[in-house]
Amino acid sequence: MTGNAQDRHAIVLGGSIGGCLAAEVLSSVFGRVTLIEKGDFEDDLKDRRSVPQEKHVHLLLLRGKQVMEEIFPGLLQELEQAGADVADQGHDVKCFHYGNWKNRFRTGVSAHYCSRGLLDNLVRRRIRANPRITVLSKTRVLGLQFHEGGAPCVRGVVLEEPARELAADLVVDVSGRGSRTAEWLAKEGLGEVRKTLVETKLGYASRVYRRRPEFADRWKVLLVLPKPPHNRAMGVISPIEGDRWLVTTGGWFGEFPKADPDEFLRFLGTLPVPDIQEIIRDAEPLSDVAGFGIPGSFRRHYEDVPVWPQGLLVMGDALCSMNPLYSQGMTLCALEADVLRRQLPVWLRGGLGLQVIQRQLVDVIEPAWNMAVSEDMRFPETQGRRSLSLKFHHWYGSGLCELAASHRLTLQTQVGVTNLVVPPSQLFRPEIAARVVLNKLRPRFGKTGSPSHA
Repeated sequence: MTGNAQDRHAIVLGGSIGGCLAAEVLSSVFGRVTLIEKGDFEDDLKDRRSVPQEKHVHLLLLRGKQVMEEIFPGLLQELEQAGADVADQGHDVKCFHYGNWKNRFRTGVSAHYCSRGLLDNLVRRRIRANPRITVLSKTRVLGLQFHEGGAPCVRGVVLEEPARELAADLVVDVSGRGSRTAEWLAKEGLGEVRKTLVETKLGYASRVYRRRPEFADRWKVLLVLPKPPHNRAMGVISPIEGDRWLVTTGGWFGEFPKADPDEFLRFLGTLPVPDIQEIIRDAEPLSDVAGFGIPGSFRRHYEDVPVWPQGLLVMGDALCSMNPLYSQGMTLCALEADVLRRQLPVWLRGGLGLQVIQRQLVDVIEPAWNMAVSEDMRFPETQGRRSLSLKFHHWYGSGLCELAASHRLTLQTQVGVTNLVVPPSQLFRPEIAARVVLNKLRPRFGKTGSPSHA
């Protein structure tokens, strides 16, 4: 595409984190950007329809945090000033995993812990302050507007109430799991978009509590994870602003509580260790119990569309919605926004087509998707083929988790890989692989680990 940057107009569908990141990036190369949100973008206090998981624990992995700071300079400092806690992912997180309490080594990999509402509010304030971005709040999109004749090309969207067309040089769909772009492409004659659902019947519930000060010097985060396939439930106490804890518990294949205070506390007692329940039993609740559930990980295979329409990109949960228990969603949105930041200027100069960029967006989510599916396949109820390669990765991965409980290098490497700042190949470096194999092959005469109570 050529022409004056000031005359170009881009539309972003969806006002969640992914949509805001896309809009901010687009504003650097388009003279005008319109962000369309079907819910109330302007309300900082009420629950948002665009963020159905807002009341539950969120984690922004280190690589995602780095990209968001590049797109919104100073954001991390604003989070800290607003009360976000910074925690080293090894030292400050007391974690029970694969039957062991992990020794707490410093990793140098930190996360900012806060409510999703706080993060969204700070990001949305940046969007409101950007003079190139116009927000249409409480506005629904009825469909894409295509050029008539010739190669398929999106030229804008059709809006509801009042019904009107809004023209654009580029439309970016970040409208979430409920996106209708695949339906609109099929209606235009571009074929059915293949979809994949890895059904795991996920669910969880969360409640806010006042922090108990006697635990302030013991840990910042208390995390209990299952040992598949025997355990299917997890729980976490996460610090958020306002001297509060956000407690989330749930799991796979129906292993999650109803949104009821008594059921919530009872379910915490079913976790592999009782620590979270014992702490929360005497904590002051500050909210009701909020529940959430989804069938599983879901993706739309836009990379298979043979003729990709010009003027359109799809990203975020509209492209791929991962098992939220793996905490990758916001980070993947940031990495996809980074693709836009790097490649849109090249596209605008005529250096590559949008189909290439769409495939690069798919490349971003592919490793995370494979990891999530691989982990979900540990449960026998998950449908799918278990290849020899997958069985090896399950065998080796369980050994890694057990070794990371007591081996500093393994824990540091595992945390780095999880946070997308260390290549996965480092998990197979000789000094780690040799220990994993030896531990797997030798008889086990008992387990070691730190005491089981917080």
